[in-house]
Amino acid sequence: METEGVGEHRMQTHGEAKKVLDEAWDRATKVYKEAKLQADIVYEEARKAAVDDEARKRADAAHEEALKEARKVRDAITNVAQAVFIDFWKQK
Repeated sequence: METEGVGEHRMQTHGEAKKVLDEAWDRATKVYKEAKLQADIVYEEARKAAVDDEARKRADAAHEEALKEARKVRDAITNVAQAVFIDFWKQK
């Protein structure tokens, strides 16, 4: 059974749609882990270089913001894949 897809891509089976979703989750997890790792590395170096409490507070805040942005990227990737997966089911 062929279904209408998003754009030029057409998904024909639940398996194909699920595979796209699973791959997106894997990629999103990898992106998040790498972004978190880089943020943690920079944070540790910034904390070591901080000369006063105010500088450490700024490093803490920047680290939290970097982690928040990493989560946003992860969520954006998975949201796109979920939209495609949901669209597949709507076409059924």
